[in-house]
Amino acid sequence: MGEADIPEVARLYLKAYGVDWNEAGAQKYLGKFHGIEPESCFVALEDGKVAGAIMAYSYERETGLVLFIQELFVDPDVRNQGAGKKLIAWLRDSFTLAAKVKITPLVKADTNVLNFYNSLGFEKDRAVSFMDGF
Repeated sequence: MGEADIPEVARLYLKAYGVDWNEAGAQKYLGKFHGIEPESCFVALEDGKVAGAIMAYSYERETGLVLFIQELFVDPDVRNQGAGKKLIAWLRDSFTLAAKVKITPLVKADTNVLNFYNSLGFEKDRAVSFMDGF
């Protein structure tokens, strides 16, 4: 994913999540995460258009390299056609040089999402995410 992709990725983000948010806000949010670690951000293309995106960031801990998936979304019109799996595979492949990588998706407890990650070999961790609705 390049910085020039962010406007199209933001439009897809709004469509994929069906949220009532403005495009400028989505661009700012996604641009922030792209800026943290652009080499861990990928887009999947379908007929020259962005069909999905993944944004992640990593850091080193005493247990090895940890890679967090901040966002993974696919155009609802092409879901269940392999774009999400390709994005995960590209992200994993980009970290094959690391001796030990723990990939932790930050997801809500949505059954379909958890089933998707489980089908790719992810295991439930003790990690807990907290959100404040202020």
